[in-house]
Amino acid sequence: MKPLSNRTRRVGENIRSFLSKHIMVREHQVEKLNNVIITITEVQPTPDLRHAKVFITSIGGEQKAVLDALNSNSYLFSKLVAKEIKTKYSPKLSFHQDYSFEKAKKIEDLINLNK
Repeated sequence: MKPLSNRTRRVGENIRSFLSKHIMVREHQVEKLNNVIITITEVQPTPDLRHAKVFITSIGGEQKAVLDALNSNSYLFSKLVAKEIKTKYSPKLSFHQDYSFEKAKKIEDLINLNK
């Protein structure tokens, strides 16, 4: 996979901070997400900025149900991003589970096992 350019990385960070702010203050009307804490760990936009993968972790709800709720309402979040970010194209968002924390925990457990 080709590494992200600086511009793409900056746009991804802007989208991440903007989405985090809106999810934190509950400016969305998604009922299934009211009692769930969501952390957006990374946003990976495509080089043409038409699509972006949003990686999340959540506490307080089943991960699959949270992802389904976010993906079924991704157009709301895409509209919010389009209003804030001034690019030629507004990225279509898709939400994915972030497995990096589970992988890091497994690696840490393996390291501690050999001590």
